[in-house]
Amino acid sequence: MTDIADRHRCNLPPQTENGPSGSSLWRNIRRRLRKITMLSPEHPDTETYFRSIAQIANENKRLLRDYPACIIHPLSTFHFYWDVVIFFALLTHLLTLSFVVSYLIYIDVDDFPAIIQFDLVLCVVLGLDNILKLFTGYVVEKRKTVVLDPKKILLHRFKYLRIVYDCIGAMPFILLLYKLDTCYYQSEQFFYLVFALFLYFANILRFHEVNRRFETIPKFFKATENQITIMKLIIGTIYVLHWTSCIADILPMLVFYTHDHGEFPEWNSTGYLVGDFLVDMYWRTYRADDEVPYQIGRQRSGMDRLEYWEYRNYLWNNKFTLASRDQRYVLLKLDDAFRNETLPSIYVRSMMDSIQIAMQSSHVDKAGPMATNSWLTAYAVLSGWLWLTYILFTMIRMVTSTDLSATKYDEIVNELKAYAYNRRLSPELKEKMLRHFANRYRMRYFDEESIQNTISANLRRSIRMETCQHLVNNVELFRNLPHALIEDIVDRLKLELFLENDVIIQAGSLGDAMYFIASGTAAVYSASGKELGHLADGAHFGEICLLKTDQKRTANVVALEVCEVYKLSFGDFQMLIEPHSYLLERMQKLANERLAKSQGMKDKISEEDVYDNFLQ
Repeated sequence: MTDIADRHRCNLPPQTENGPSGSSLWRNIRRRLRKITMLSPEHPDTETYFRSIAQIANENKRLLRDYPACIIHPLSTFHFYWDVVIFFALLTHLLTLSFVVSYLIYIDVDDFPAIIQFDLVLCVVLGLDNILKLFTGYVVEKRKTVVLDPKKILLHRFKYLRIVYDCIGAMPFILLLYKLDTCYYQSEQFFYLVFALFLYFANILRFHEVNRRFETIPKFFKATENQITIMKLIIGTIYVLHWTSCIADILPMLVFYTHDHGEFPEWNSTGYLVGDFLVDMYWRTYRADDEVPYQIGRQRSGMDRLEYWEYRNYLWNNKFTLASRDQRYVLLKLDDAFRNETLPSIYVRSMMDSIQIAMQSSHVDKAGPMATNSWLTAYAVLSGWLWLTYILFTMIRMVTSTDLSATKYDEIVNELKAYAYNRRLSPELKEKMLRHFANRYRMRYFDEESIQNTISANLRRSIRMETCQHLVNNVELFRNLPHALIEDIVDRLKLELFLENDVIIQAGSLGDAMYFIASGTAAVYSASGKELGHLADGAHFGEICLLKTDQKRTANVVALEVCEVYKLSFGDFQMLIEPHSYLLERMQKLANERLAKSQGMKDKISEEDVYDNFLQ
């Protein structure tokens, strides 16, 4: 929805603002800050809940009049751009945290400060978001309403402990980086193991929040619901696969260390457990601390080339010392360390293994100890099955339920494009035709005539009364009419849609109908082209034409934005009012008095008075 000011140069005198006078710098800053936190027509979701500039203005009046200045509208410009910032901050934080924690042992310790500082900035942004949520309204989807009451916002945030979950997501776990590094290399791997599992289960389902923040971005670029759903599934799949791949690489090494409590058979006059030997190997390869002794009560292996090959041959030849899959896993990790395998290649291999298990396309030995391998493989298979089922049901629901009307809409749009091509319509006319169709059906096609023919007459009249009665009740000529007659009038209203710059009525033309603006804004111009005023939601004009057939329009009415206008024709009204002759006489008398008054002032009337008479 584009602001009227962007496409309509208004000639009306500016209205006086109800605010502090003066133009000091601080006041200007306050005004600008307040403006970006109010409901904005530029927000991608505004058209879903507010269909005209008048409705937007009324909502902003409600915000300014009834609530503190600290309350932020959820459909404001500020909130839109803040959602974009939080989407990238949250996604980057979660992906970085899982990657760094899982591949910590391969990362140079000198890089820790930069990683910690980077993630701390993200955590500060996420923490600020948790604070802003306490001052930001929220949308109730079922009722299509916006809640701005501070008390209700607080209750909403504390409901189901949402704020606790958000605070856990913003905590700077990255500060434990040095602690985890010490845990792995100094025989405290159990703490590392518990912490890694906690992070995984606390964050694996946060893709829902990531997707929620992501939604506004494709909406801004006019993406369809189907396209948004597919993009969300892709982002969710990458997110879940990334976390699973990262954790599945570090857990077996931690389990090896916490699993082995007995003595491994001796070789080369020294006994080593498998976990100890892996730690020693990584210590030498990635920490290069040969001269720094362990702070533990055991000897560290020298890890020279000869010792490595002897130990590798020992494991290879003693196939029954370890289970076969444990043996292959240990040999793979030893080879990685000896070859100084790069971190990207290790990550890609882990991801490919996770994909194969999740897709159940082949059996891959993921873990170290036999029990750990079985549990992780079973979990990966089950998670992959559940995720694929989730994708399948989402796609089925997208096609068969929620988007049936959208699918039909897309089909008709294609027909319109084919029609425009066949008729060789200009690009401007083709675009206008498509915009008319889009605003008429709001991206959801429905056959209104078929629906009305299906439902009962009473139900149809009830629907019309609920949507249009307030328009008719505002007309002075219709006041004190019987309720049954009001229902008949409402039932005869015909909906018409006007795009920007469309002429609704033209000065000098014979009037044959009355108009009601259900939503939208229109400008009133005199015959000479001078702008006289604006008509917005609930306005009406042309009622005299229902009683006089020879009345000419005294002004032009032009749509400034997409306007939904209901039309009541002269013929329909005369047919309805004919049985009520006494009412017709009273209305004609009132109309004649107005016409006589305007005719008597014909020589003195100004263009500004035309606007007032026109509205009558």
